[in-house]
Amino acid sequence: MCVALAALGAVVQVTGPGGSRSIPFEEFHRLPGDHPEIETTLAPDEIITSVDLPKTGYAGRSAYIKVRDRQSYAFALVSVAAGLEVVDGVIAKAGVALGGVAHKPWRNPQLEQELLIGKAANRDTYHEFQRALLAGAQGFGENDFKLKLAPVTVVRALEQAAHEGEQA
Repeated sequence: MCVALAALGAVVQVTGPGGSRSIPFEEFHRLPGDHPEIETTLAPDEIITSVDLPKTGYAGRSAYIKVRDRQSYAFALVSVAAGLEVVDGVIAKAGVALGGVAHKPWRNPQLEQELLIGKAANRDTYHEFQRALLAGAQGFGENDFKLKLAPVTVVRALEQAAHEGEQA
């Protein structure tokens, strides 16, 4: 669910003794750094009061793909949530997040803006986006296979999202 919430641009509302604050979902989870025991940006004295989803045009054009070792509820080797708003074959809005590739859902709204918004909803656009999104990604030996699995999954999720809800 975290990957989908990141792709949709959800916002976590929290409250504590210092008051209330809003945390964009892609900033809610954190990378391990010097404190791997701390998984979120939630302060020890805060509590989540709600998770808000913005209104988007993704309702008719979204996809979630979870690649796993076996048919079960196993943790994703790679997962991708993609939402698109497509107008006359051109992407007007986009949200794409990956799971299973880092300690938190991986999303880059700046790349979505630069490489998806205003571009044709087609395979060439999706390939260019995934190359930029995954540039610099590196495995750790036992998970190097994800470097080949993630790009294919990103493209497939975008293709499914682009065609979801279309009439045959």
